[in-house]
Amino acid sequence: MQPVERPLTLTVATAKNIEAAILRGDFAPGAPLREGDLSEILGVSRGTVREALRLLHQEGSLVTIFPHRGAFVIKLSLDRASEIYTLRALLEPYAVRLAMEMKAISEADLQELQETVAKIEKLEKEENDSALVKADMEFHHLATRRCNHQLLLEMVKKLQSQTLVLIFNTKLYRSDRVPDSVSHWAILEGLCAGDPVAAAEIVRKHIVDAGSSLVKRMEEVQLAESAPAPQSRPARIETVWPSGPEPTSAEPVSLEQVSLEPMSFV
Repeated sequence: MQPVERPLTLTVATAKNIEAAILRGDFAPGAPLREGDLSEILGVSRGTVREALRLLHQEGSLVTIFPHRGAFVIKLSLDRASEIYTLRALLEPYAVRLAMEMKAISEADLQELQETVAKIEKLEKEENDSALVKADMEFHHLATRRCNHQLLLEMVKKLQSQTLVLIFNTKLYRSDRVPDSVSHWAILEGLCAGDPVAAAEIVRKHIVDAGSSLVKRMEEVQLAESAPAPQSRPARIETVWPSGPEPTSAEPVSLEQVSLEPMSFV
């Protein structure tokens, strides 16, 4: 017998619909989520929309609610970007290393990862940012899912929605220094090489590079858009990015060593 799949409540279904619209980029960071407008678009009552927005707010990833002002798409701040990327730079390499040490990543998993990178490469050429964001996060999910550490995976999953928004903003700010396909081929090569420490370092470096580039670009954009003179702005605490592992006898795989041609796992 299979467990009974309970149908979504109207509130949950409405919340998922709003969540999908935010992740598609239909609402920009900081944009208001007006109950009346959403009620009309989704064909549900304002009360249902209100409860759905509260649900998303409680999850703490996409929606924030200000008393007497209403609900808004969570706005990407410098501090939030730093926090999420630094946390990812700690959690994801650890998950990858655990999976590799247990030899839990199968040939089928590697094949699926290769197909995902090929998809990323195709979407880059098409300049389909919305689909590219989803493919990017799908790759990271596939690379970490075999770690057999449920609490770790729950923490990563909880960050996933915020990470999607952050990656989408990376595209909007055009802060990427290395194309997604290149950096993800490098991660895949590291996984195929079979060295857990080296592969974890490639993942860490990829996340740190993406995060530091985004934070730097955000600082430049916000400085240019702000009215006060630069010297009047409060100083920010410099982001401390997670460092790599202690030197070992294993030689890590560098980006320059990576072949960008699709691989065969047969």
